[in-house]
Amino acid sequence: MICILQNDSDFDKEISPVEKALDNTGYEYSTWKTFLDGFPKDELSCDGLVITGGFSMSDYFKGRALSSGGTFVSRFGGPILGICLGMQILARISGESLVISRELGVSQIRLDASHELFLGIESEVTTYQRHNYGLPYVPYGYRQIAWGNETFIQGIASTDGLRFGIQFHPEEIELGSEEQLRRIFANYCRIVSFHKQ
Repeated sequence: MICILQNDSDFDKEISPVEKALDNTGYEYSTWKTFLDGFPKDELSCDGLVITGGFSMSDYFKGRALSSGGTFVSRFGGPILGICLGMQILARISGESLVISRELGVSQIRLDASHELFLGIESEVTTYQRHNYGLPYVPYGYRQIAWGNETFIQGIASTDGLRFGIQFHPEEIELGSEEQLRRIFANYCRIVSFHKQ
């Protein structure tokens, strides 16, 4: 099962675009609304984590120190996909700081189309962006797998092949992300399935 850590309180009552994207894969998932429910009690029930976008890191960090969410993510041994805030959380756990990098709307980005997260997706795509911060550097233990013009670091992958971060929103098809970007979720589910074996 994939555990979604839903950080966006706009989806406290309705199904989020990330959940809809995972519905299309057929992979079983469960959602924890971190702003209401906290974090899963038993990480063994989670084969993979998806950390969504949102408005606050307060459930993950208290200043520079890890709080309950940050500890849960840092100890998790399976594959992780961080989207927007989720990528920033992965970077902070790895010791990287953030810089102001505001972007709202549609932009062109370049992908490493040979990377397993982007299989079946063209190398240049249009995607929806909604963030106030970005990464100034690729965190230690990661490599860059996606590039943008305004916010340069659009995707990272850990060298052990277990942690992936994307700054853009592949789930936001209705707001301008190309339909083909939904393949990221199917590709991630394949990574989780392979790791489970």
